[in-house]
Amino acid sequence: MAATTGTNNGIIKQQNLEAVKLMLYRHAPISRAEIAAQLGLTPATITNITADLIAQGTVEELKDETPAATAARGTGRKPILLDLRADWHTVLGVSLGRDATRFSLCDMRGGVLAQGTFEVMSDDYGVMLHQLQGILSLIHQQYAALWDKLLAIGLSIPGIVNCHTGRVKNHGSERLSWRNQPLADEISRFTGLPVRIENNVRARSCAIGLFYPELLEKETSFALCHVSFGIACPFVLSNRMFRGEDAAAGEIGKMVLVPKDPTPCDFARPGSLEALASVQAMLRQCRQAFANGETTLLTEWKKDPQDWRLPDLLQAQRQNDPLVCRVLEDAMFYVGIALANIVDIINPHLVLLNGEVFTNPQNAQAVERSLLAHAFLPDDDPLRVVPVDMSEYAGSIGAVACCIEKYFLRG
Repeated sequence: MAATTGTNNGIIKQQNLEAVKLMLYRHAPISRAEIAAQLGLTPATITNITADLIAQGTVEELKDETPAATAARGTGRKPILLDLRADWHTVLGVSLGRDATRFSLCDMRGGVLAQGTFEVMSDDYGVMLHQLQGILSLIHQQYAALWDKLLAIGLSIPGIVNCHTGRVKNHGSERLSWRNQPLADEISRFTGLPVRIENNVRARSCAIGLFYPELLEKETSFALCHVSFGIACPFVLSNRMFRGEDAAAGEIGKMVLVPKDPTPCDFARPGSLEALASVQAMLRQCRQAFANGETTLLTEWKKDPQDWRLPDLLQAQRQNDPLVCRVLEDAMFYVGIALANIVDIINPHLVLLNGEVFTNPQNAQAVERSLLAHAFLPDDDPLRVVPVDMSEYAGSIGAVACCIEKYFLRG
């Protein structure tokens, strides 16, 4: 990364500070000389920035050299390595999901210190706010020592979320009373702490950028496609999340792939990716095919098609059920086309696939085939398509990552 230049000294200093903190976060333990070489900044600049970070207690000098560092150094002078202090603060992330409410208390490296699950939040905003305050009070009571070290609280929520205003902008046909409510401000007043809210899939992208370096392999730009109740594909460009003017960037589920599609759809715009390839769409298509007289293993497990769920489809796919295999293959075909459009626009070298549907590897393979068949790719384009398995706590871990990014790396 080249040194930052410009006329505004304050902006330059802030950009240099962010670059140093991100370098430490991703590559520590690391020496000052290595940081200077990687960023193209002067040793004096690095010394001044790291001295401030050490004084703040966020960074420490390591007295004992690691075996890897010893091998790399050879017989030369022993460098002083710097590392982030994971115990400097704690961060709380809460995911307000459709299936459950989950929390993760983590250190500054994303190391999990405590986790738990609670019931789904009410669709009524006032009731939900009371529920959430109760959960936070319980966490405070049970983990008082960790709570006292909190840097911030993060909330991840499905739907379109404006992290700058701290409000949920759109939640489809659900949780209508949540819209445009000052959720971040209300929780901040209740706890006395900074609060960051973010879309649940965008939060996962943030977690990947900070906590999954082995996936990135030095890539600074990537897209994450999450297929579930809806379909979203946020993207990170040069280590920064792209949100768009109204925080709605990456909502590829709304992308229309079949204009004038005559098939009615009560949960998405007809012909959109979500109408063709979301979990709801897959279930609807399986039920319709069964109603049209096709046979399926699904009826051996659950007689009522309305009881079918995604795990049932995945089990039937593993047993080569023709109906289910066709429906999932078609859905992944459309996901691949949508991602090909994204690749043509932002040209990442890494596309990650996330969601329960990808626990069956043939679904990720089908997406990759369709993507490569429809994207414009130069002959030397090293595009990787990689499924990533994140735990059920991915939303709350992502909320933690959003806080670390906002209040430490960019703060």
